[in-house]
Formats: sequence, structure tokens, C-alpha cells
Amino acid sequence: MEHTVRVHTTIDDVDERWDDLMTVARAPVFYRRPFLRAFEKHPLHPVLRTAYLVVEDESGRAHAALPAYLQRDVDPMRVIADHHPHAVGRTVLLSHAWHCYDTVLPVRSGPDAGSAARRAVTALRDLASQWDARLCGVVNADADGPLDALLTDSGFAGVDIDVGWGMTLDRFEGFDDYLANGLKRKPRYNLTHDLRQADEAGVSVHTTDAAHADLDGFVELARATAAKFDNSDYYQRGLFQDFVLALGDCVQVAEFHVGDRMVASALTLTDDTRLHYWAVGFAQEDTPGYSPFYVAFAQVMREAWASGLDWAELGRRNPTFKRRYGLQPRTLRAYFADVVPEAE
Repeated sequence: MEHTVRVHTTIDDVDERWDDLMTVARAPVFYRRPFLRAFEKHPLHPVLRTAYLVVEDESGRAHAALPAYLQRDVDPMRVIADHHPHAVGRTVLLSHAWHCYDTVLPVRSGPDAGSAARRAVTALRDLASQWDARLCGVVNADADGPLDALLTDSGFAGVDIDVGWGMTLDRFEGFDDYLANGLKRKPRYNLTHDLRQADEAGVSVHTTDAAHADLDGFVELARATAAKFDNSDYYQRGLFQDFVLALGDCVQVAEFHVGDRMVASALTLTDDTRLHYWAVGFAQEDTPGYSPFYVAFAQVMREAWASGLDWAELGRRNPTFKRRYGLQPRTLRAYFADVVPEAE
């Protein structure tokens, strides 16, 4: 089958074929229209140009697609600086945005899936050349996923950059089953102890949509939490609130209070198959006897089983806690290819 590629510069220029492809490909929330539109309007990191590459057949049916972002000096995980220093200060074309920890290549299943996927990768590289990028690449892809062979065969060099964590929800009947049968004695004791202490301290939880949430309060808690990793600006004041509001129905906020004081706030995203524990902020002190982080984790996991979805995704970082609480690791890899040769 002959495939062609159309390049759009805004998600609203792509019709419902994008949404149909993302549904049949079971693509994560980061590929759905609300997230992409929110990132266009309120980019969480600087973007010079945006593209949506859509691989179509003769009838116009979409078989593969990728979002891509031209950027310069955006390297929050020091992947470019550490592994491609010749590109520091130069433009690079990447898929997906750095805030996506679940990068895939959405492809329609069928006999033409392989050729459509290869066409999408070729189109990404061609566009990088047209836009004079020094590198093009894919970041935060599962090292054991289908992209590894595809990108390696296409001349992209892979390097491990992080670990993502999640859980298949059908392993347990619900949170109580997970607590009783999925944990070793000490982690179970720690979690149940903190939940009991939080209950005695009067911690209440309220889950709401973004429009009714205290997003300013979330950002302040999240910035303080991220400061431990020297990464407070992951949550830029004003910008992050606007972005979350633009997500619409795919985001929920769980807020934890003692009286009038918010001690934790957790953001979850959902798509057709996953609940994503996307972000959390919590008080660093004055919560005697319990950790708001543990309390928020327990609440989000309750919501995950209640959702009826297949998978709970808990993103990157904090490996000691995530391993202790039974989450499954997967290596995240970045793949880069040089585009514009260095000057002689």
C-alpha cells in the first residue's frame, strides 16, 4: 500500500482521523487531543515549532502519527548534554514533549502497520532536515517496546535515560487485596500505619475536576516537593495552572486537607486503558505521624482500581519506594540521529 505523509502545525488542523487512530492504537493520554491542544496553548517547556505527522493511505485513512517539537536548550534530563554534546545550543526535533514519560508510535494494526511505522520515522527525519535541526529523536520510549528495533534499524542510537513504573491492575481484585496480598510485611505496615495516623489527624480527601481545584495550592506544594530534585521549575507558576485547566475532563485532582490546610494534592490523567498518577505535591513538615505522600499514593491506587482500567502508570523517579510497593519497572530510552552534518 502506498503511504503519504501530511504535516500539520496545529492539532486543530487535524480532523477526527487523529482521534480514531489514537483510540484504535490505544495511545496514552499524551497523544490525545486535549493534552496536545493544552501543550500548544500553554507549552510546559519552550517550543520553536510544532508538527503532527500523519501517515495516510490512498483513501486518506490514518495509519500512523507522531507529534514533534522543534526546540533549543531544552534538556531537563541532560540527555543531549551527556550523550550528544555537539548538539548543545542547536535545534533538535523530538517526539514526544519531555513531560511525556510514555512515548510510543501510534500505528493502526494490520498488514501495513510495519510500513506505516517506517514511513513515520522517515518523515520525522525528513522534517528535521527541512527545519535545519541538528538532531532528531524519540525520548522516553520503552526499551523493550516495538520502537527499539524500528529506530535502531533506521539509524537512531539508543541510550537508557530513566525508568518508568506502573502496575497491571488485574493482578489484584482491588486496593484492599493489593494491601493484604501484594506487599511484604514492612511496606504493608508502613502504609497502613500512615493511613491510620492520617485518619486520626483528621485528613480528608476530596477529588474534583481542574476547574474546581486549588491549582495554586497544588503548584506551591509541587514546587516544594520538586525542590528536593532541584527541579521546581517543572511546575512554573501560572503556566502550569493554565495547562492543567486546558486539559479538561481527562484530569482529576485529589486534594488532602487537615482543616483548612492542604497537605497534599495529586493530579491523575486518564485515557482508554490507563490511569496516570501524573504529579503530586505534599507538605514537607508539620504532618506528625504520617507522610502525606503515602496517603496520596493510597488514594490514587484506590481510584485506579475503581476506574476499571487496565494499568496504573506512576511515571518516573523514586525507584526505592516504587519497587518496595510492587510496581513494575520498564527502562526508558532516548533515540537520536544526527541530521545536519557538522561544518568541516
